[in-house]
Amino acid sequence: MTSFARTTSLALRALTVAALAHSAFATDITYVADTSDDRIYRLRDLNADGDYNDPNEVGIFYDNAFGSLPMTSPNGLVVAPDGTVLVCDSNTDLIIALRDLDFDGSALDAGEATVFFTGTSGGNASGVQMVSANALALGPDGVVWVASNNQIIGSIIGDDAILRLEDLNADGDADDLGEARVFYAPALGSGGVGDSIPTGVKVGLDGAIYYAENGVTGVLAKAIWRLEDVNGNGTIQFPAEAKVFFAIPPQPSNIFLWDVEQGPDGAWYVSDRGNEILWRARDTNGDAQIGAGEFSAWFTGSAPSDLWTVRVASDGSLYGCEAAEPDRVRRFFDANNDNQIGAGELSELYDETLAAFNISNPRSIALAPDFAPPVNYCTAGTSTNGCTPAIGFSGAPSASATSGFTLSASGVEGQKQGLIFYGASGQLALPWGAGSSFLCVKSPTQRLPATNSAGTLNACDGVLASDWLAFVSSTPGAIGAPLAAGDVFQAQAWYRDPPASKSTNLSNALEFTVTP
Repeated sequence: MTSFARTTSLALRALTVAALAHSAFATDITYVADTSDDRIYRLRDLNADGDYNDPNEVGIFYDNAFGSLPMTSPNGLVVAPDGTVLVCDSNTDLIIALRDLDFDGSALDAGEATVFFTGTSGGNASGVQMVSANALALGPDGVVWVASNNQIIGSIIGDDAILRLEDLNADGDADDLGEARVFYAPALGSGGVGDSIPTGVKVGLDGAIYYAENGVTGVLAKAIWRLEDVNGNGTIQFPAEAKVFFAIPPQPSNIFLWDVEQGPDGAWYVSDRGNEILWRARDTNGDAQIGAGEFSAWFTGSAPSDLWTVRVASDGSLYGCEAAEPDRVRRFFDANNDNQIGAGELSELYDETLAAFNISNPRSIALAPDFAPPVNYCTAGTSTNGCTPAIGFSGAPSASATSGFTLSASGVEGQKQGLIFYGASGQLALPWGAGSSFLCVKSPTQRLPATNSAGTLNACDGVLASDWLAFVSSTPGAIGAPLAAGDVFQAQAWYRDPPASKSTNLSNALEFTVTP
């Protein structure tokens, strides 16, 4: 797995491009954690009708029964800019990284599921314990934040905590020395189970960390808290650096704040499952807290709504998952900007009674812009020895990576010089001389480094391969550089075949879209 840490500007640019590429009602790819069947589902709107209820639009992305790593209570989800899906499991105390390397819609193949963090006692070199993690957040700098909420009586530091994880050596995990630390232990010194129950965490646009506190003993206020490391020592000192940001006013039922989310406009969304209310708040006066007149009951559900996680989509709407009857994923969009969801502003993206696949007890979701997977087009020419090379790929064309997307043409004549070339101007099907090949990439085109196909002379076992991402990232002025999510490219292989027309032949072609 490539490291998903990159510069802040690149991450923000990728998100901006992704948002612009979507229409007002284009659906993102949605990942859903099923805590009953221990699965992660992937929802994709294949027919672009605005929902996931049609055949083949709901698929199993990862399944404890078939995956290589245990997943027995998946709670929190987040998608990194390079497409990696991180899942925290509150039973195994692991954070698992899932990556669909072959674009088949799942992360069940070899090498597609790895451990990002081991929270068990002695599981990581930093000595940080993660017990019953509920939620994950990802900062623009690649740092992963965890809300862990199960205190063990008698522990030294308390296990109700906000953790900070960072893959400093880019080896795909945060288990090495110095890569994990307790950022904030809100129940420090009390020793009482239930003093603190962190359930949601978010990196604010201001760089501070916000989390949902649901302690039941009164030691800490049940509210959204704001954590700011003012002195820069890497941890939060209470009470100087931990402040109540948004205290929900008294409600008829017990307040249960499961999730906290912030939109690109600075607005905050908080799901109160106890009262079936989705709150919207904004710190309009900039005093680092939500006061009177700065919040509203944005949406009130009819019992049992049981709204858990909410996430801002790339089109500006909000997606939320409900573990009720029916289990569903809903879309909220305040079209008239009146600070509440009214008639016509709520739609069903997924409904277990309508879809072919039943997601049971969806508790967490994560969103990713929908980009088309690489696809072949055009026709390969037949070489002098009857070879018809096919171009393919491995890895993902991610704008946040500098290597790892390899273009390869197999079935090339052995021991021939050749190369792969690409362009960004669209598809073509122009006859290549008087032979059977076609030029399938519009000019201007860019050549990748020439190489020998190896294999056996006069046989069809040669291969031409180049890491396209590595070339673009290291070649000033290369077509497409710098990459942005949503950019579309075409690629084709060329190789020498002296008896053929123009003394060369071509493979078929591949079109691919750059992902965040």
